[in-house]
Amino acid sequence: MDRKSILALVLIAIIILLLPYYQEMFIGNVPEQPIIEKDSVQTIEKKQAVSAQKAPDQPVQQVVKQESNSDTKPAPVKISAKIEEDSSEHLYVIDTDKFHAVLSNKGGGTLKTFLLKKYLKYDSSTVDLISKINQNGLTLAFQDQAGEYVNTDNYLFTGNKTPGTFKLSENEQYKIEFSLKVQEQTLRKTFIFYGDRYHFDMVIYFSDPAKMLLNRQYQLGWKGGLPSTEKNERDDFTYNQAYVYMGEELENYDVTDAGKKETVTMTGKADWLSVRTKYFLSSLFPLRNNHTEGIYFSGRGIEHKNPDYIERLYDVGYNARYESTTGDSMRIYLGPLDYNELEHYDNNLDKLIMNNGWYERVFRFFSLLVLQILELLHSFIPNYGIVIIVFSILIKLVVFPLTHKSYSSMKEMQRINPLVAELKEKYKGDPQRLNKETMKLYKEHGVNPLGGCLPTLLQMPLLISLYIVFRSTIQLRGAMFIPGWIPDLSVPDTIFTLPFSLPMYGNQFNVLPILMAVTMIFQSKMTMQDPKQKAMVYIMPIFMLLIFNQFSSGLNLYYTLFNLFTIIQQKYITPSPKLAPATGKATQKPKRKK
Repeated sequence: MDRKSILALVLIAIIILLLPYYQEMFIGNVPEQPIIEKDSVQTIEKKQAVSAQKAPDQPVQQVVKQESNSDTKPAPVKISAKIEEDSSEHLYVIDTDKFHAVLSNKGGGTLKTFLLKKYLKYDSSTVDLISKINQNGLTLAFQDQAGEYVNTDNYLFTGNKTPGTFKLSENEQYKIEFSLKVQEQTLRKTFIFYGDRYHFDMVIYFSDPAKMLLNRQYQLGWKGGLPSTEKNERDDFTYNQAYVYMGEELENYDVTDAGKKETVTMTGKADWLSVRTKYFLSSLFPLRNNHTEGIYFSGRGIEHKNPDYIERLYDVGYNARYESTTGDSMRIYLGPLDYNELEHYDNNLDKLIMNNGWYERVFRFFSLLVLQILELLHSFIPNYGIVIIVFSILIKLVVFPLTHKSYSSMKEMQRINPLVAELKEKYKGDPQRLNKETMKLYKEHGVNPLGGCLPTLLQMPLLISLYIVFRSTIQLRGAMFIPGWIPDLSVPDTIFTLPFSLPMYGNQFNVLPILMAVTMIFQSKMTMQDPKQKAMVYIMPIFMLLIFNQFSSGLNLYYTLFNLFTIIQQKYITPSPKLAPATGKATQKPKRKK
């Protein structure tokens, strides 16, 4: 590998290394305040026009953000509504091939547990998407006719089925209804679970909304966010954000500091609301008969030490108007951030895949293409490690014509170096003539002095796309290559952890980055032209080792293999021209001009 190629790789590595920091630096902080609390507010209006051609039945939306600077909690609201509850709490277990859910009649269907059977945590326990800090999950609240706040989270609803475990096969459905008497009227929440889906539906019914609801308005949301599922909690929570898709635009709400963050409200129709971590997602989107008028975001951060990170808790929800006679329907998705799962909903929910920051959005097209190729190969090859080996061979074959010409050009440069040296000696007092004669020499021998780094620069989108795919897609999460060494291709192949941390390197001792650096050294030795740059043979690979030590084992495996195949290509496939004799005269005559 020549010096220019190495420098190009270093620049690529630095860009990849700094991408998450750029993201944190430039992501804006959106203000927030609890939705029912009465604080002094500032109002900032932002209009979002929806195209009449794309949505003729949708009015122009106006987004209103409310900001609160008050950290004081409001006084408890006295509830005058007469509530008739069940006598005790009951649990209902829904078990499918995809998930294991536990519902409580408290809150009318509060999720106590939602286990994803196909996904394990680093400690081999099953992933649970219900936060143990706040188990409210789905929440429903409204104001009665007297304007007093009624939060149904802590009331015991009455279920229409006997508590127990209900096992669903792939094509089966399970429906359960919870009801609560409010001022002699009935509030019903009906849940429908599906044996072959990660989502379930909820239908909300008010028997007499004119008597139960102030202005027929209520709030439905998701409270408590999502818990971390990864060993590296700091990395997991960097992806932990809340999103809304409204007016064909994706907007995010992010907690970056400890403490409470101001609430944001937006008016208008939202396609969906979501809270995500690195690999998992909770999302709410309205179905039929649902008149949502806006959304709200709220959140707080909890500071942790050793390691330092901010745990993020989000409350998101809809402000809705009840206009139905049969009930408002909402779909709730609790599952993996899997492109193949989300694209079926046809509501742009799949935009959350590889969309965490500007750099992922820029390279998203290439990243999705890489992901689809890897999944296609995985449909034939069960081991993703072998898939990466095959993929690296395929990429090498695709870029072979370009790299073959590049390596031939580099070797031709080596052959004519004595001639270049002669020109430098001959025209050392005339820089302009030297440049002219040097370019003439390059042209006569068909040499491109930039040909060595061009293939590397063209591979930059691929390298960054691979970084994104290996780092953030759930397909590689937990994908084992070699038991005991590379149990998870989405994280570094750590053999042991040092009792101290080194600058840039960290405290993890990984093998693949070392192998990658060794292949770089061999490759550099094969292409080294200037003996004065001999130190670069070792300095650049060591620098790359420090940077790539933090990257996923999948990316390091690909890059190591690619270097290895490049060495084979340079040594055994690309022909080596005869070197010029010591006098500086070329063994072959320059090509004649026609």
